[in-house]
Amino acid sequence: MADQGPYTGTVLRVNLTDGSIEREPLDTRLARDYIGGRGYTSRMQYDLIPVNVDPLGPENVLLFAPGALTGTSAPSAARFVVAGRSPLTGIFGDANSGGYFGPMLKRAGYSLLIITGQSPRPVYLRIDDDQVELRDAQHLWGKEVHEATDIINQTEGKGFRVATIGPAGENLVRIAGVMADKEHAAGRTGLGAVMGSKKLKAIAVRTRRSFPYYDEAAFKALAGELRTIEDNDRRALQFRKVGTLGTLIEHHSALGGLNTRNYQTGVFEGKEKIDHEALVEGGYLVRTIGCYQCTLKCDRLTRVTEGEYAGTEVGGPEYNTAASLGSSLGIDYLPAILKGNDLANRYGLDTLDLGGVIAFAMELYQRGLLSKEEADGLELEWGNHRAALELMRRIAFREGAFADLLANGVRAAAEEIGRGAERYAVHVKGMTPCALDARAVKVYNFRFAVSPRGADHLRISAPGGYTLDQLPMPEAAAKLAYWQSVVTIPDLMGVCKFAYTYYTETPEKSLYRTLEVIPKLYHAATGFELTGDELMHTATRINDLERAHNNRLGLTAKDDTLPPRFTEDPMPEGPAKGKVYDILEPFKKAWYTVQGWNPETGIPRRERLESLGLGDVADDLEKHGIDIS
Repeated sequence: MADQGPYTGTVLRVNLTDGSIEREPLDTRLARDYIGGRGYTSRMQYDLIPVNVDPLGPENVLLFAPGALTGTSAPSAARFVVAGRSPLTGIFGDANSGGYFGPMLKRAGYSLLIITGQSPRPVYLRIDDDQVELRDAQHLWGKEVHEATDIINQTEGKGFRVATIGPAGENLVRIAGVMADKEHAAGRTGLGAVMGSKKLKAIAVRTRRSFPYYDEAAFKALAGELRTIEDNDRRALQFRKVGTLGTLIEHHSALGGLNTRNYQTGVFEGKEKIDHEALVEGGYLVRTIGCYQCTLKCDRLTRVTEGEYAGTEVGGPEYNTAASLGSSLGIDYLPAILKGNDLANRYGLDTLDLGGVIAFAMELYQRGLLSKEEADGLELEWGNHRAALELMRRIAFREGAFADLLANGVRAAAEEIGRGAERYAVHVKGMTPCALDARAVKVYNFRFAVSPRGADHLRISAPGGYTLDQLPMPEAAAKLAYWQSVVTIPDLMGVCKFAYTYYTETPEKSLYRTLEVIPKLYHAATGFELTGDELMHTATRINDLERAHNNRLGLTAKDDTLPPRFTEDPMPEGPAKGKVYDILEPFKKAWYTVQGWNPETGIPRRERLESLGLGDVADDLEKHGIDIS
């Protein structure tokens, strides 16, 4: 990779303990070796966060990073990453979001925000190009996301984009996220609680700058080519019409893997009442909306005009939210799902883990392991949307002993309740999976077991991944590992995976966009030369770095597991009837072998780490007593 030297951007360091703010140029070596976005935050997590840190203590570091192409005119160049030690899982943590906040931050010149310490009082960070300061936020503390965002905009004037936490983050709810532009969630791993622990209510950023292209004409020509490809891609055009709700709920139902009543089954009898057609035919859909530079526009602005939830207006739901707050809870009343989506956004809660912990509570109630009295008076029967919505509110405010317990996430709640409750806690490493049941698609959902964040559908994915079950295990593992690196690339560049890797007619079209066009865009944007092979090598480096991060914390092959619901309970009905997840241990060995990790421990070997330019990480692991032979 040849260094052409022009644009990398600035690192902004904010120490909340003493209020100091410092700027420094981004190290060119970091820019070349880690690209941007998740690359920067994963490296900084490894370098800056102590092994034994309290995720909610002042020693944890909170990181924000747009991608290398965020803020450009490339299609869907809107993404940014929030990262830090996860208070939900206790391990590697990050979350990704779209909207307009990330592009504003990048165009203001900031490629990485490093936030340390803990403020003695609530503050928000105001970034107006080169003018950066901490401002008092005591008047914002306790406000919901929408209200806090509106107050900041009214106070600061036009043009600011805001990322903020709601009451859930302030109350250190471990499933709290960071909300950008009111409706876009960096939801996973509980980083809203980290922000709340630091008494940082919000970050508001405004810029008058455009992206400083190395070769603007070449960049715009390439961006135009991508738009032309997308406009003629049958699958992309269909995705524009129906979004994730219309695409995935149908497909996952056809596979028999739609999360229903805490994954007790993969078939939801009320599916037609909560899908995209119901959204349209019920008159809830106002219009499609999208993030910065988005042409797919998978977001939906929806509104409820009648009934007890009349007046609800929300940017959603996307598929996983509809399933987590719908079929997962046995709820087939779409206005209640929209209301739940709205409450989650206003309180600042991750909808996947929120649905997961409520579904867990409902199953305990079903099985007689939880009484109405123990649930603080709530009747947690399947489909009881009023009780579910009330429980969401209580979780956000940690109101009552039961909600306070659930606010710590499903693993912690199950351990505290005991009495066999752990058997019904569906999670990996403390995090709830997406709505696709692992029994329905085994190889593809092996990703839940080995992701560094916990049960995760975004770290490892593949177009046509549902067909991997048909391949011999070594071949399937190799393909999955290859696509793991491919789908990492959008996280580094700050572009949307939907547009670049998921919703294309063929895998070949995805690879053309990702491995041929993106390197050209990157060069035109930054001046750094980069080949597709080098980009894949960088992506693999970052995946192994994240693995090493958790290995340093003591995680090994024994932690790469799946919940008993998937491994012990046969699917009771539908297209996946009789299936149980029975390939975990042999597939782990195949996966570790393909990756160049120790097949017994799942730890990357020294040779593997050095081949990826991570020799310093190998040395550090050995210093911590980790066997990398």
